Amino acid sequence: MSASLSIPPRLAPVLDDLTPAQRAAALALGRVLVLAGAGTGKTKTLTAGVATRIELYGMEPSRILCVTFTNKAAREMRERITRACGEGMAPSWLGTFHALCARQLRAEPDIAYLRAGFDIRDADDTLAIVRRLIKATPVEQLPRPEEGEPGDARQIAKMAERISRLKEDLVTPDMAGHHVEAMIARAHAQKRFVDDAGWRFVVGLYGRYQNLLREQNAADFGDLLMWPTLAMLKNETYRYRWSRRFISVMADEFQDVNRAQFLWLKMISEVSGELFAVGDDSQSIYSWRGAKVGFIRGFSQEFPEAKTFKLEENFRSTAHILDASNAIIAQDPSRIPKTLYTRKGAGKPIEVLQFSYISEEADAIAAEIGRRAAAGCPWHDIAVIYRQNRLSRSIEEALIQARVPYEIVGDVGFYQRVAVKDALALVSLAARPDDRQSDEAFRRVANKPSRGLGAKGLGAIELTAREQDISLLCAVHGARLSQKAATALTEFERVVREVGAQENLSVGDRMRLLLEDTGYFDMLRADDSDEAATQMENLAELADVADRYRKVDHLMEHAALASGAPGEKGKERVQLLTMHRAKGLEFRHVFLPAWEDSLFPGSNARNLDEERRLAYVALTRAMEQATITCCDYRQGTSSIPSRFLDDIPSNNRIRHWNWQDDRGSLSSNRPTWEQTQRELNALGI
Repeated sequence: MSASLSIPPRLAPVLDDLTPAQRAAALALGRVLVLAGAGTGKTKTLTAGVATRIELYGMEPSRILCVTFTNKAAREMRERITRACGEGMAPSWLGTFHALCARQLRAEPDIAYLRAGFDIRDADDTLAIVRRLIKATPVEQLPRPEEGEPGDARQIAKMAERISRLKEDLVTPDMAGHHVEAMIARAHAQKRFVDDAGWRFVVGLYGRYQNLLREQNAADFGDLLMWPTLAMLKNETYRYRWSRRFISVMADEFQDVNRAQFLWLKMISEVSGELFAVGDDSQSIYSWRGAKVGFIRGFSQEFPEAKTFKLEENFRSTAHILDASNAIIAQDPSRIPKTLYTRKGAGKPIEVLQFSYISEEADAIAAEIGRRAAAGCPWHDIAVIYRQNRLSRSIEEALIQARVPYEIVGDVGFYQRVAVKDALALVSLAARPDDRQSDEAFRRVANKPSRGLGAKGLGAIELTAREQDISLLCAVHGARLSQKAATALTEFERVVREVGAQENLSVGDRMRLLLEDTGYFDMLRADDSDEAATQMENLAELADVADRYRKVDHLMEHAALASGAPGEKGKERVQLLTMHRAKGLEFRHVFLPAWEDSLFPGSNARNLDEERRLAYVALTRAMEQATITCCDYRQGTSSIPSRFLDDIPSNNRIRHWNWQDDRGSLSSNRPTWEQTQRELNALGI
């Protein structure tokens, strides 16, 4: 097909940079599935597909929808499209599912029973609301959990997660009772355990939770996708109105979509018949948060006319790494067959080392990292990737002792930090002091710093607010409070209203005034801890961001939709992270500790095939060298090597470090390791 096409000059370099398989996929129209194996140029192909539609097929960028799972991926795609097509040519509808659905919902908020200007509650806000609702429930009415106590943090988190799961399945509060009873009946029929009492409690909790959100004119992340998808399912006119807006729909990481996301993509591409989906079923590792691998595997059944392209040339890893990865994933019986290959050469075999104890494993990894750094490998090109966060502790201790700089890639993003959320709550409260939409913000900051407002005083304010149908800030005057609390809160209200009224100032300047005049900055200054100093730095950074905005709503939406993923990779640090967080990343040297059957796949693994896909993802992060380790004993319990190791062909692995001349396993050549340690000490490492 491409041979007969006249390629525009600006597009030619983009297509010339592709392999034949990538080029064929980028040029294809209609329903297209691109099966992009690890390291095969997925983003490049997707970007070329967008550029082709704009430059070759003449599609208006404003009518192309591109959806990703992270803000980082959206930024990268926008930059690549701009480089390929020119400034201003990137699709305006390019972003995450949540960002695009929020935009759709803001156009017609009434489909979710909301008003214009609604707030977006993030995951922490959701947890806070669920916590408050559960704490307000008498303990005897709470279901007894399998572990822990009724109303404890674990139960609160589980209830919040179940509400989120109901929304992912497009179950509204009025549908929840029937849905849950059917789920319980299926579990009983299949003789599977199900938390009957817990799920039945969630039905009522979900209704109360949703009523509270509606009262606050707020939507959580689940609402952003659920309500537009339900509206398109139920209302043909609404579906047609939105579907006809777009002449092409491009979806990244298609293996990770849940039911709501799949239906949203299917319906919004209905009129055009253009759905370009890129993904890899072998890297589907998020079933625990709702992703269903069946959607990518069933693409050709759902769309019989669809064209499928396989990208199998890997540009990242050496042949030994790919052969081992192919062998592991080949044991997944439901996978779509594909075999990765490379032109980079064989490279070095995978090191599979067995130790007696975790201290030996950790010390050896730290020493080998030091040896490779001494040989010229930058710290940031090295990663230690493990199945569970708790497995990092022994590695951390060993790295500290070996004086190796490292960072743990964690979960808490900038906008989830306590001081940042407090500052956002202050500006939100100042923007809408009389609206009940601001009540959650009041609860968060009314007693920061302490103003003598305890649970009893807050209860009195809440009662007055309900009786008079006013905001909590307004209710300060009519509530029965202690003299201390009444005086302090009256002053707090004055500051909030005065600063909020100064609309001539940027949001950043209003934020600085609020933090100063409410005493928040003084509270941090009085604390001489490192944590307080860090919070001050965070607030300064946030205020600088807020300077870009004139409207509080715009800042709040930016903060709510900002990814909770970690920031840029450390420039001079070894990276420590879980297998799930490693997806999409690559490192020259990868260490994979604790490959033991009790931990990976784990004795209680619910989805063995997904654990196998995790092994595939972890191993394909390595570009030059991969090292897998295991122990005979871990935390006092004997262990056996992971069954996944048996799948690696013997000609692709060795039982010693690649730099060693002898062929003994490390567990039997401790003197060699000790000599290595002495050499590193001599180098000051």
